[in-house]
Amino acid sequence: MYVVRNKKTKALIHMVNSAPGIDLKPEDVFREFDPKTMEFGRYTEQYLPDEFTIEDGVVKESGKSAKKPKSAKAPSAEQELKELKARKLQEASRLSFVERGRILPEHELLNAALGIYDEKRTKQIQATVRAFRDGYHRYEAALEKAKTAKAVEALKLELPKKLQS
Repeated sequence: MYVVRNKKTKALIHMVNSAPGIDLKPEDVFREFDPKTMEFGRYTEQYLPDEFTIEDGVVKESGKSAKKPKSAKAPSAEQELKELKARKLQEASRLSFVERGRILPEHELLNAALGIYDEKRTKQIQATVRAFRDGYHRYEAALEKAKTAKAVEALKLELPKKLQS
């Protein structure tokens, strides 16, 4: 999980679940990241402890939460698969928005919505957004059908690489 919080007040600004093996930069997680006023960290779990510090980009438990014993009951295989699918779907959503932003910045979406562009340009933007949505929904449907963690891990999110026509 990635966390962005205010350095001074320690208030959470943004957090997003992450997938193992994918390292993101602060700007990929929170576009408005400001290193002067915000701190960025990654935690190994998909939840945040009640009390924590961020040291060298790593979230570390502190206070009472660091002393909590871990649950002895391991999650079932079915529960683990369900959690894996949820993490993968959330990661696909985040990645879809990041990749779409590289091809099609937010201001262009707003300009199209406001009717600033001509009809051809507006249709190109609409087709691109639709292609990203379709890619995400295909991935979501494939995730629902997957029966094993190996099958889930093998799935690839197919997204457009350029503006659609």
